[in-house]
Amino acid sequence: MTSTYQKTDKGQEEIRTRAYHLDQKHRALLLMVNGEKTCDEILFQLQPLGMTQAVFDELEQGGYICLQTPGAATGKSAQTGNPAPTARTEPPATAVGEPGAEGYQRLYRFYTEIISRYLGLRGYLLEMKVEKASNVTELVALREALRNNLAKVRGEPDTSNVIAQLDLLIDEATS
Repeated sequence: MTSTYQKTDKGQEEIRTRAYHLDQKHRALLLMVNGEKTCDEILFQLQPLGMTQAVFDELEQGGYICLQTPGAATGKSAQTGNPAPTARTEPPATAVGEPGAEGYQRLYRFYTEIISRYLGLRGYLLEMKVEKASNVTELVALREALRNNLAKVRGEPDTSNVIAQLDLLIDEATS
């Protein structure tokens, strides 16, 4: 299926806090949903875990993910019972509007895109740390963890290039 899903506010909350106690299979899929990869791409990547379209359907019915609609504004609030669609590549609301929010957003997006592109499931724990990071300082602290994970999976040339890009973003965010 070529549909693209994104996390809702409820899905974001589950990733950050485990508030809804999803099992490991559902959490793994929820983590991979980023508003960019299609269902087919995610299912192919998670094939070793026996992931099926049914897991997407269960997450959608539970309000953790929704079909992505291009250019959609944030929808209804959780108070109305309809979770607003929020792509994973958007930082948590606590960082928006604070000093350095733009730098935080850039770093957050960079980490999530690199983890998804280069590490996949191997980056699960690092992805959890990125999701929990609420400011630039906490994201900068994850630099070495990203470097180490990339070096194991991709080797030195790819790692050096990615870290050089990250360092530029860190300089922009901290100056």
